[in-house]
Amino acid sequence: MSDKKIHEHQVLQIFRNLVRDFPKGKVVQTESPDFLVRLNRKKVIGIELTELHGQTFYDNLGYYNTPELLYQNIEHTILAKEEKIYLYQKVKPVELWLLIHLRSFQDQLNFHYRNKLNNWDFNSSFDRIFLLEEKNRELHEIC
Repeated sequence: MSDKKIHEHQVLQIFRNLVRDFPKGKVVQTESPDFLVRLNRKKVIGIELTELHGQTFYDNLGYYNTPELLYQNIEHTILAKEEKIYLYQKVKPVELWLLIHLRSFQDQLNFHYRNKLNNWDFNSSFDRIFLLEEKNRELHEIC
């Protein structure tokens, strides 16, 4: 298994532990979307993972010195995945979730992002969108 796939599996485990209503079912790692949760023989939930635009897990770079810059990076991340949504829908999921993850916001923000997330609106075809800060195990449903 590649390092990327191992990391995706680890991210999903963190996510799964934090989502109170994570569906029961067998989780299968695929490519598009990254994971399927098989609810039964005919119903699946698709979960696509992606890193926050402007930051990578391996180097943890990215500095979001204004709320606007963070908003733009989240929006850019969502729009990039929106372009591929037709691929994810080929498996005919009953729901499609997007999990945006990053290692940590530590020392990268000079504002309280949690309050901003509650007030921002993001338009998307995804049924649910989450932002996961891996290091602190903080999860926010943003759409």
